[in-house]
Amino acid sequence: MSDPVQFLQDSQYKCQRCDNESAVLIARKEKFCAGCFVFFMKGKQRKSMLDERYKVKYGAVAERLGTQKVLLPLSFGISSLVLLDMIASLLQEQNLAHKGKQGFELMVMCIEEEENATKIALLDKLLASYSPVKIDYKVVTLDSYIVDPLMRLRVSETFAVIGKTAPEETLTIPQLLEHASTRSSRADLLSIIRSELIFHTAHAEQCQTILFGHSMTRLANEVISLTVKGRGSEIHTSVVDRTASYAGKDIHIIFPLRDILFAEISAVMKLSSHLAEYVVIKEHKSFLVKNMTVEALVGQYFSNLDATGYASTASTVVKTAEKLGAPKASVTAVCRVCGAEIHQDPRQWVNEITVSKGSPLTTEEEKAYAKQYSDAMDEDASGEIISACYGCTVTLIGAGDGFTWPVRATKQEILDEYVLE
Repeated sequence: MSDPVQFLQDSQYKCQRCDNESAVLIARKEKFCAGCFVFFMKGKQRKSMLDERYKVKYGAVAERLGTQKVLLPLSFGISSLVLLDMIASLLQEQNLAHKGKQGFELMVMCIEEEENATKIALLDKLLASYSPVKIDYKVVTLDSYIVDPLMRLRVSETFAVIGKTAPEETLTIPQLLEHASTRSSRADLLSIIRSELIFHTAHAEQCQTILFGHSMTRLANEVISLTVKGRGSEIHTSVVDRTASYAGKDIHIIFPLRDILFAEISAVMKLSSHLAEYVVIKEHKSFLVKNMTVEALVGQYFSNLDATGYASTASTVVKTAEKLGAPKASVTAVCRVCGAEIHQDPRQWVNEITVSKGSPLTTEEEKAYAKQYSDAMDEDASGEIISACYGCTVTLIGAGDGFTWPVRATKQEILDEYVLE
């Protein structure tokens, strides 16, 4: 068993592609020189963008499709940086071959967080390196997500999500997340925020396409993580290239690196020295398994598979997930926490499979404690019942009673209340 990418030391082998340069690595049972390997990986990316809308257009095609605008969310992780480099390289080639014309306009979007603040300061330098191609960018903050009102949320004994208007105070998203009791709840809520900010930015900037830098390994991670978190109904929209509707507008979603393993993307990064200074290096802290997020646990699982020669497992997971369709049941509500469509009331399903009756009370002390508990539950039960999907119900249970979070009534309300800086 071996790693999906093996670097060669002082190789005496020739590249099997060009038969000219010395091979520097072995991937997919083939020996590559640096140039041929990067070119091979770029081919995988470009295969997913063969549509006319991404080519240089003339005549009737140009009139029909117009100027396409593409949004690329950049986290300064390895995958998104490699994708940016590949897309910018494509635009440079188009610019050169068509005398200054490009197939589309590229906009880079960054969500400002503590870990990437220093890299955002280098964004002008990074994008200028792709001259003569002009790449615009937009930086948004996590607090752009906040909408009024903030509500204190709790999950009742019957698994209903109940909300009360929170006292008026100025709180940031990081401050709200700090009050979540578990790391998994914080990570899940943060992923909801990032997704909403990306889609809203695409809509606000009139982008017709969003390019995500998810590798095949990352997509497989998404499939398992969504299943574990109770968001299985979202799998069919999370791993396939598709057209999504947001605020009445169609947006094309593409994963150009979907056929590339993360180990292969990391190899491209290693061979692309000009990108090294822009990568956010995440600290690998040691956590007990019970303190790790779902994504971290699943990521560790796939890393172990890569190291033991079972990297193809990621491909199997993704291909299986691609065959899943949307739930057949009609939409009954929309989750007011994440905005997902609800096809079945999660309260009904959870109550059907949950044993909620305890042992009979025998002593006066037990009865007294039970009355105190019942009175407290009755007092806390007052408030508005919030429509929530099963995944968000689980997340709110993990966040703890009284967790404060922005809640919205409709997608249009979200759109009206957003403030992008």
